[in-house]
Formats: sequence, structure tokens, C-alpha cells
Amino acid sequence: MLQKPNRSVCNKTKGHLDSLEGSFLSGWVFDTEAPDVEQEFAIEVDGNIIASGKTGIYREDLKAAGMGNGKHGFTISLDDSAKQCFEKDIKVLSKAGRKVDGANLTIQAKDGLFWCGVERFENCHLIGDLVSERFSGEKQVLIYDEDKQIADFTLQVEPGHNSFAIPLPMDIFDGNVHLISVGVNDFPFRLWRDTRKLDVIQTPWEYLKGSYKEPGFTGLSSASQHRYESLRHQLEAIANGESEQTIKDVQEAHDLVVQGWHGRKKFPKLCLPKFENPEVSIIIPAYNKLELTYHSIASIILSYNKTSYEVIVADDCSTDDTQRLEEIVENVRVVHNEENLLFLRSCNNAAQYAKGDYLIFLNNDTEVTSFWIDELVAPYQSNNVVRKKVGLTGSKLLNLDGSLQEAGGIIWGSGQPWNVGNGSNPIAPEFNYVREADYLSGAALCLPTEVWLEVEGFSEELAPAYYEDTDIAFKVRDAGYQTLYTPHSQVVHFEGQSNGRDLTKGIKRYQVVNEGKFRAKWFNAYKGNGQEGVDLHLQKDRNIDHRVLVIDYATPDADADAGSYAAVQEMKLLQSLGFKVTFVPENMAHFGKLSHKLQKMGIEVLYAPFYTSVFDVIEKRISEFDTVYITRYSVAEKYIDDIRARSQAKIVFNNADLHFLRELRASLTEEYKDLDSVLKTREDELAVMNKVDAILSYNETEHAVIMSHLLKGGNIFKCPWVLDEKAAGKPFAEREGIAFLGGFRHHPNVEAVKFFAKEVMPKLVEAMPDITFYIYGSHPSEEVEALESENIVVKGFVENLDDVFHNHRLIVAPLLSGAGIKGKVLEAMAYGTPQVLTDVAAEATGLSHKISALMAKTPDEWVDCIKAGYEDEQLWSRLSENSMTLAKEQFSFVKGQERFREMFKAVGVYTR
Repeated sequence: MLQKPNRSVCNKTKGHLDSLEGSFLSGWVFDTEAPDVEQEFAIEVDGNIIASGKTGIYREDLKAAGMGNGKHGFTISLDDSAKQCFEKDIKVLSKAGRKVDGANLTIQAKDGLFWCGVERFENCHLIGDLVSERFSGEKQVLIYDEDKQIADFTLQVEPGHNSFAIPLPMDIFDGNVHLISVGVNDFPFRLWRDTRKLDVIQTPWEYLKGSYKEPGFTGLSSASQHRYESLRHQLEAIANGESEQTIKDVQEAHDLVVQGWHGRKKFPKLCLPKFENPEVSIIIPAYNKLELTYHSIASIILSYNKTSYEVIVADDCSTDDTQRLEEIVENVRVVHNEENLLFLRSCNNAAQYAKGDYLIFLNNDTEVTSFWIDELVAPYQSNNVVRKKVGLTGSKLLNLDGSLQEAGGIIWGSGQPWNVGNGSNPIAPEFNYVREADYLSGAALCLPTEVWLEVEGFSEELAPAYYEDTDIAFKVRDAGYQTLYTPHSQVVHFEGQSNGRDLTKGIKRYQVVNEGKFRAKWFNAYKGNGQEGVDLHLQKDRNIDHRVLVIDYATPDADADAGSYAAVQEMKLLQSLGFKVTFVPENMAHFGKLSHKLQKMGIEVLYAPFYTSVFDVIEKRISEFDTVYITRYSVAEKYIDDIRARSQAKIVFNNADLHFLRELRASLTEEYKDLDSVLKTREDELAVMNKVDAILSYNETEHAVIMSHLLKGGNIFKCPWVLDEKAAGKPFAEREGIAFLGGFRHHPNVEAVKFFAKEVMPKLVEAMPDITFYIYGSHPSEEVEALESENIVVKGFVENLDDVFHNHRLIVAPLLSGAGIKGKVLEAMAYGTPQVLTDVAAEATGLSHKISALMAKTPDEWVDCIKAGYEDEQLWSRLSENSMTLAKEQFSFVKGQERFREMFKAVGVYTR
């Protein structure tokens, strides 16, 4: 671990920085006292460590200069952190944290600045533009796969745009996803970066569909990943007896979807699942083009959803085999119009036949993916305290090539509609969180049947078609509901297949006519929506007052530890006060379902490769935030200076717990003594607190300690802890045993269970021979596992906290050290499970001895308290009721809002 420099020590390490080009920093580091030892080092810019590495590259010139074995060279990739080095002093620090003599570099872009845009990958070429600020002459355009250079191309450059088509090596066209980036020689950082799936066979699928059963062809389509996912989920559901479909139904649908709709002449029979009382009615308007409707229905059969549904096809007097669709697809409902109603009226008419609680309008030129229905319906069924009632949801739309077609829609102040994200990477963070949108495309649109009736469906004045989806979004909002973009509902839309693209022909000409009607009708609603195309990344977020960047060490897992639970609740509080929340974990990892959980809450989650570090986020995005919320001093100390240098944002620091107080308490136990480390932690932690606008702590004891060191208290606030209301548990007589809950990567929890097992349990077993002590918590260590005995059961991680708090008669919290507030104690209060605990465990909870809990210090006191709480039902009931009342009064969501509102007001940020 790198240390801060000790200037009094003679520096025996020297080195040199040779160059920074295309994000690759090269140089050497050599220790004169260890001539053959590879050296660890770090790169520092503006006082911030942006990268670290180790020497090991052999260089003949170093060997010749007498530098040991010559293995002291290095080349490390700085990724986008290289942008921080532009026109700054780059320094090298040794492992001891001292500056390496002679190893510094200042980068100047002698040829001016460059930008790059990539349009597409075509015929094994990378097609794009290099934009030069002032340079004229030859430049080498460099292409990288991850950190490996794979191609270069000499380009004659002039100021302005310079088109290029660079051939790429064939070995990267392997059907896998690659991180491709572009740079130019003599320029410090890379200009463009994105992930792409690169297939060796690039022939359009419609020409290959006849080969779909041949090995290596089924997965060529950009939609193959979605189809595999659907097949896997469907087979599992069928195997578990949880599906209304058969393997034959799903397999046939899969094969037909893989073949595609292009040129289809044969329509083998399909079978939709049948539900007597479907939750959702899917309405597909159709006029001829059976091949499209058939493909869409096959994809519905293939896709996996937990929500029951029916499919209603609105046949608007088709002249092809759509007329006999019931013969082709079993269990489909077809509404055959007696006269041609055209799109809008046909949809309104079909909706009258729907049985579902929700209506989904789905274009027939679509292919749906698994969970597309579940995700559209989820916002209506969630208990999200942040949102008002939801009235309309819409899917993320994808193009045939897998790129993004639409992530919700904007109506600019001019009245012009705009598909957010068109042509972008569909996995990019800015397009993957639930948010309010001005409108959602009618290609895949969902609303409750009662809302549909309340707003009277699609507006008849817009018949026959166009702007009906935009108009209904405005009607739904006007009725007091939210309209939400739900990105995890993904639908491939073959745009232009239903009505073409020519605005002067057929039904498409009404797009222009209805544009004027829409603008006149809703002018007052959209007139303040910003200038067309300006600040799209800001304008796409509706109904927010402030923007906050939340930084933590990792993506929270609210089911795994109390700190993560608190982090999620605090982000909910921020949202409820009008903040758009953007979360960035230090490790920059997309953490699967944990990241998705935040995104579904409406939180933008930033991750690699779109951002390479927190420093990269600060550089690219910090100007849009008026508040930065950082948890843990070890995280905050790295980034505060960088934030201050680039922004006027208020910095709110949540210390989680007072680390030096926790370490001090631990140092006073027999097992752990290191006062020098405690003093160092105190110095670092207080230094962070002196740099921020507001300090949050869960614990009044810590407030007093902080105040005594900082000699000020006006910016110290109690951080709210929100407890969700719990379902009632088992009665006293049906419970047994005592339990402890806590993660065992946290030293105080290990210390607590060891004390209880060794000091309390022997005496407790003498008094109560049949008592059992259950130890719950993630990552139990070997020393915790070793505690298991006849009366002690180590259960480990528990999926559902109900299993702990509903089944056991008492919770024990024998904490000897620690700081902050104890999540396990608060959870027990919310559940109404009585507790026996130490004064350390009870800090900041409001619990009182014999009123809402039982307090113990010595082993004998522990035995007396447990015996009383375990055997006296009247005492148990009183403690249960009082602790639940305390939890509702002091740890409610409303109370949390009050505390946050007070804190933000004090720093000049006024909230709802």
C-alpha cells in the first residue's frame, strides 16, 4: 500500500517518464539499493494517484547503464485517466510514497486537439471521422482492442473533419464483444471508445436465414443473445412445472423467430399460452403483412415473462392471410373490423375487448425479449415511496443491428419530438435507468386499463395515425400520473416496416398533419422544454430539481449488509427531495442484478467501459451536479480536491461510522492494540471533514467526538436511518432460541460472537440447558465456524431476514467495540423482536433498559437478562411493542426526509 512521503528519508529510487501516447505511459523506475528487484510505483497528477503498476520490462539501455538486470521498464495504460494528465505535471511515486527523482513529465498537445467519431463497422473496416483543431499533415490513426494495438492507418489530415475507413485484422471478428478504441500518434489520450460485437460473417440475416440450422449460424443475429436467454428461462419454467407452454411450443417459436420474417410464405401453426384471467392484454394492430405479425407473435411465445397475458390482434380489413390468423395461431384473439378503421380507431376498438388490468400496445413490426412485459408492469406494482402514481410505461427500442433506437422521447420547446439515444450503445449508463419521459413510443406502450378509460384512449382528432402515443403521454400526465421509460423492457423494432418512411404517401402523410394539431393542443405543456438538441443529457431527465453524484466504494447490496441497506435508503431519500441521483462505485464494475436494482429505482449507475474511474467521471460529468454525496472517509479523501478544483458543488460527507473511534475502542480490547494506526486514521478522517460542506453521522456520541476535534458543529448533522415496516412475526410461544446477525468481514462482529460464545454461553447453558444460540451473517470466518457446538449453530448468510426475526425469541448484540449505528439492532426494532445488547450496540437507537430492550455488560448480567426476556411473556411483549413504536417514530421515511431537508437547507440547497 502506498504511503505518504517521508521527506526526511533519503530517496534511493530514481526513474524517468519517456512518453504518454494513446493513454500508454512509458518509462522506468530503479532502486539503487535493490538493483535486481522489480519496483512497484504509482502515478500522481495534481496530488491524486490515478494509476499504479510494477516494472519488469527488460531494456537494453538500462542494462548498459548499469541498472541491475535491466528489467526496470514499464508501459501502463491510463485509459481515460490520461485526460487528467493534459498540460499537467505527471509524477512517479515509489512504493513508500516518495517522489521518484527525475521521473516527471508535462504533456503538451503540440499539434492541437483532436476528436473522433465512429459511424459503423462495415466490411471489416472501421468507418468514422477524425476532427482536427488546427493540424495539417499526416497522422497515424491507432486502433486498440482493450489495451492492445491492433491496427494503424496513415491519414492525410486537414483542419476540420477527415473521414477514414481503416481495415481491421480478421482475428478480432470472432463473434465476441470487444472494447475498441481509437487514438492518434503523439497525442496523450484515446479519442473514442465503445464495445462492439464483431461477427466474421457480416451478410444481412435475411440472406442467411435458410442456414439457421447449420452449425455456427443460429447465433449470428444481433438478437441471438435475447433468444438464448428466452429459451433458457422457458425450459427451466417448463421443467419446474411453472409454465402454461410446452417444449414443442417454445421450440417451434424459437426456430421461426430465428428464421426471421423476411420473405416468409409459410406459416406453421403456433400456440400461445391460455390464461382465463390474464393480467395484461397485448393489442397488436395489423393491416396485411402477416409475416410481421406472425414473427411478433412467435417472439411473444418465445419470450419469458411471469405476468399472464392474452394477445389481441386488431385486423383492420386485411386482404392477406391475416384474415385467418385464428387458424394459424392457437389462443390468439382477433378483432376483425367490419370496415377499415385505420390505426388509431382500430386500437381504440380492440381495447374494448381486453380482459387485462393493463393494456400493452405493440407494433406488429417488433420482436420482444424476455421480461419485456414484467418490466413494463413492474413500476405499477412497486411500493416505491419516491414516485407518485404511474400512468404510462414504455420499452427501450432496439434496431435490427442491436443499436439503440429509442430510450424514451423528448418534446423540445419548439414542439419537435426527439428519440433519445438513437444510434447509441444500448448498454450505456445514461439510457438504462427508469426515468420520466415526455412520451414513450407506441411501438411498445403500456398503461393500466383504468387509466386508459380515464383519458378516453387515443385522441380521435389524431385519426387515422401519428402523434397518438405522444398525445396520450401528455393526457396521462395532465391527469396527474407519471410517464416512465423502463429500459429493462427491451423490444426490437423494425422501424418503417409497417407504414414505410415516405411522408408524402399513404398513412405516413398524417405524420405532418398531426404534428400541427399536437403542437397547438399542448403548447403550454412543452414550451419550456429547452432548445432543440441542446443539453440532451440534461433535458432527458424530467421533474427533477437538483442533481447529486453519489460516490461509494462499491455497488450496495441491501440484502447483504447494513451499510448497503443504508446507502440504498439514502438514495431513495435524495430522490424524494427532487434529486436526480447518479451513482458511481469506486471499482467501476457493473454488478449485474445489484446495478439493475438501482437502475429500476430510477438511479443512473455509471460503470466501465463507459467510464474508467471516478476521476474520469469527475472530469466528464462534475459540472452538471450541484451536490456530491460521498460515503466513507477512505473514499472521500481521494476525490475531494479534484471535485473542488472543477466544481462549485456542495460536498456532503457521510462518515458511515467514525473509523478512528471504532479503532480506538478495538485497541482497548486485549486482542488488538495499535494506537499509531488509530492516530493516523484520526488525522486522515478529520482532514476530510475539514474540507466538506456537511458532515453526516448516525450517532450523537460521534457528533460530540467530531465537534471536540473540529471545534465547530454547525455543519454536523444526524444522518437518517429509514426502517421499512415489517410483517407481523410468530407469537411468543412459537419462537425458540436466541440469535445474532452481522457480517463477519467486520471485526466487531467477530469479536462479539467470540465473547458471547466463550464468556456467556457456558453460564447460560447452566441456567438454561436447552437454549440454542444461532449465528447468522455473511462470510463467517474459520474462527466463527469453530464456535459451533451442541448449543451454538452457525447458520451463515441468510436470504430473508424474516427467518431471523420471526423465528427466534430474542436477538443478542454483544458488541464490545464499533461505532456508528447498528443496522441489525434497528432491524430487530422494526420487527418488534426484543433484544439484549451492550451500550455500544444501543448507541443512537434510543433504546432504554427494561423499557424497549435489555442491557447487559458482564456475563452474569447477560444470563439474567436473557433468562428474563426468554421466559417472561409479559416483559417480552412490552419490549416488543415499545421497540416497534420507537422505530416508527424515529426511523420512518418521513423523519428521514425532514433530517435531509434540514441538512441541505443549511448548505444552501433548497428541496421539496
